Amino acid sequence: MESKNKKNVEKNGIIAGVVTGISFGFLLYYFLLPAINIKSFFTWILVIALLIISLLAYSIFSDLKLSSVKKTIKVWIYLILALVLGLLIMILVGSRIVRAKEYSKIIESYITTDDFQNYKATIETVPLMDKDNAMLIVNRKMGSLEDVVSQYEIKDSEQITKEGKSYRVSMLDYAGFFKWMNNRQTGTPGYIIVDMQTQVADLVRIDGGIKYSNGEFFSRDIRRHLRFNYPTLIFGDSYLELDEMGHPYWITPIHNYKIGLFGGKDVVGVLITNSITGDITRHSLENSPTWIDNVYDSALLLKQYDDYGRYQKGFWNSIFGQRGVRVTTEGYNYIPQGDDNWIYTGVTSVGKDESNIGFLLINKRTKETIYYPLGGAEEYSAMSSAEGMVQHLGYTSTFPLLLQIEGQPTYLVALKDAGGLVKMYGMINVAMYQIVATGNTIKDTKVEYRKLLTENNIEVLHEESVDVEFGNRIKGKVVDIKTAIKNGNTHYYIKLENGPSYYELNILDNDRVVLLEIGNIINIEAMVKQESVVPARLINN
Repeated sequence: MESKNKKNVEKNGIIAGVVTGISFGFLLYYFLLPAINIKSFFTWILVIALLIISLLAYSIFSDLKLSSVKKTIKVWIYLILALVLGLLIMILVGSRIVRAKEYSKIIESYITTDDFQNYKATIETVPLMDKDNAMLIVNRKMGSLEDVVSQYEIKDSEQITKEGKSYRVSMLDYAGFFKWMNNRQTGTPGYIIVDMQTQVADLVRIDGGIKYSNGEFFSRDIRRHLRFNYPTLIFGDSYLELDEMGHPYWITPIHNYKIGLFGGKDVVGVLITNSITGDITRHSLENSPTWIDNVYDSALLLKQYDDYGRYQKGFWNSIFGQRGVRVTTEGYNYIPQGDDNWIYTGVTSVGKDESNIGFLLINKRTKETIYYPLGGAEEYSAMSSAEGMVQHLGYTSTFPLLLQIEGQPTYLVALKDAGGLVKMYGMINVAMYQIVATGNTIKDTKVEYRKLLTENNIEVLHEESVDVEFGNRIKGKVVDIKTAIKNGNTHYYIKLENGPSYYELNILDNDRVVLLEIGNIINIEAMVKQESVVPARLINN
């Protein structure tokens, strides 16, 4: 009888442990969404946690005085310890200490070296503001939309490239669970896109509404939707992007580990999810659509290059001898090239002596990496130089973009006020970062920069175009505004009341033109000529 009771007690404990483990396992899988994959470190941690929870349940529902129960608990504990020890061994085997040279080769085959004279980024296409400034513009746009401002909010934005220009796209998210309850049938109305050159934001409404996103709940949450369709894949973060027609999709990289179980993370494919229907297509890297920008996460690419720069001569050399060791600088920015989005960052010696030995462009879709050997000021030194020129105004600098201006390697920065709005621009010579030009517009800054180069006996290779002669001052009410892209640059065409012509204003020379609205009274200077379109510029506005 006593033996039978012991068996019943132990049986109850085992049932309790199994039921508790399965129940917690289901909840953890639904909410934490681990990949059912031996290479998922997160899954290993959850399995160990579930075994501990099951052991606790077994212990509670069993009589610990029974010798057979104690033996079972010991076996359970040994299993948990074995898994923990095995996990630690696998981490060590795949670590940079043991396999540093393998880490250095992950991006090596993608790297080429080029001359700076072949650098193609132009001032007409690069973003003239940063993410923080773009988010201010997005939220200002949201505040002007009465039908959406009370129901939705903006949580984040993603930089993309369209037609060779930089934009930031931000999806409207539900402003809380109850707002989701009220609007879940129709989804969110669309997304806001910001031109990073002109600072113009537009709300793009989507027929059918966006129904799959990071802001959704339950089965329409984008990660849960992907996990239930692909339970074994290891995902990266999902990014909102637009195809050629402006249709929003979620781009999710598929990760794998190339060194041991948990080391050498890289991208091996991509999932594209229709944000309206939830349809998912899986692509290899070679067959992914060219309109995608963000296959590789920026932090992953920079980490891979840092591994390449640090560990070519082994792990210990990266700490002690440090021969040939180089790393990326702390910040980065984005530069459009063609239809792709490229990361820009500097490369410096591991000693971080406030100077760069070169800089990188890394393609976020293909991982193509171009290294440009170019000595000069490190980016944060250049930022400090620009801020020093306007210290009386208290402006702060954005992270620089490297351009070739007047034939010289030059950092371009935007200078922002305390509210985050761009007020001025700065150009800093890379080789001689004490040469700093600032101005209220890109054109003014460029004129000042050219002047400083000449004063310092630096050859200017590119001749400045002849300024248009404006002689006709006009004041009037705006009755029509049109825009067009010419050579990658936005031009505004303004028609005034009772005027026979449209007045053409280049955004680079008249950055305040983006603020104009129909009905405004403006002052302009225009060429003295009778044509349907007359070049002009804003004055006293």
